[in-house]
Amino acid sequence: MKKFDQNNHRYRKIVYENNFEMDVQQETVDEFTYSIDEYFDESSINFLSEWFFDETIHRKYTLFAKNPFRVNPTVPTQYAFPDTNIKLNSLIKKFHIKEGLPRESFVTFISEGSTPMIAAVILFAKQLRFKKILSIWPSYFTIHKICDVINMDIVPCNNDFACFENTKINLPNKKSFLIITDPIWSIGRHYSLNILKELAKWQKRTGSIIFVDGSFSYMDWYTKRKKELTVILNPELTMRLVCPTKALCVHGFRFSYLLCPKRFSKEVARISIANTGSSCYFGYLQRERIFKEMTKKRINPITHFCVKRFKALEHHFIKNGVKYIEPNCGFFMYADLDEILKKKGARNKYYWLNNKALDIWNPKYKGYAKINLLGREKVINSLITDLSK
Repeated sequence: MKKFDQNNHRYRKIVYENNFEMDVQQETVDEFTYSIDEYFDESSINFLSEWFFDETIHRKYTLFAKNPFRVNPTVPTQYAFPDTNIKLNSLIKKFHIKEGLPRESFVTFISEGSTPMIAAVILFAKQLRFKKILSIWPSYFTIHKICDVINMDIVPCNNDFACFENTKINLPNKKSFLIITDPIWSIGRHYSLNILKELAKWQKRTGSIIFVDGSFSYMDWYTKRKKELTVILNPELTMRLVCPTKALCVHGFRFSYLLCPKRFSKEVARISIANTGSSCYFGYLQRERIFKEMTKKRINPITHFCVKRFKALEHHFIKNGVKYIEPNCGFFMYADLDEILKKKGARNKYYWLNNKALDIWNPKYKGYAKINLLGREKVINSLITDLSK
């Protein structure tokens, strides 16, 4: 990444400021991000990267709609801190020991969603006196904002997505703090196993700490496997974030957890409790059920819906010669839609998050759109209709 050398702090700021930039029309929606879907609805514009999700997925593919979440009649007069659920902590630990982590190598911290825990990890890197954070893009915008606030540089280390075997990763030969995202949330692919092996060797050689933002973990489309590839990294130097509510598309419950090396647990605990506080009572009661649903030995039910949507879109992508990165996990995909929609005379009907907004610094992805495969039916159907003209 020649544009951003290791002494240039502009990268962290540029990524965050472009986070809500919409495609090549340069429409920026920033200050009212929380109501962005309503904004586009009022404008009769289809937001392909929308935050909204089609609730059909739960009616058709999960038991949540048929078996409503139970409500404990107890009045919540006490604080309920995330980590005080001993049974849930035990379930999480047993699952990851079976996955391959040594029993005594990690501590679990439960959080109200991924965002506060990501912020806690960045603050922890600052506490360790690292001057900069290395990043294999794309990484979540929270990372860039927190780094900007605490004046910490981010250095991008890759020339393309880490799911491709020929991607070059440029890492320094010294102890560093590296952030990776696997699965790669915006395109729906895991890292290449060879690249993860390369990172494991680098970690062993330099003693570097790696934070894995695995918010989209356990969402593989075609396998019952409940084991993430990043488990090959050194558990004594690797922090992994998992988000069960994202895996099951019940985002309103706010439930993530961090697998943290024991040697870091004391300081991470202090930062995370200061950053997160106590739990939402209703979510606190339901987390055990959500975790069990995520870890069942079956193909994730949410992904059946994603596959159905992808196959419908893929047919029209192939027919129209649209370039795309084929997803196999998660619920987003990445496709080059700009020119084809212009050709169809439908370009002004769509907005999306573009490559610059997603921290994807490779010019060949300029016309690509992040598509939410779990988006509302009217948005996906509109795209299919226009591509089929």
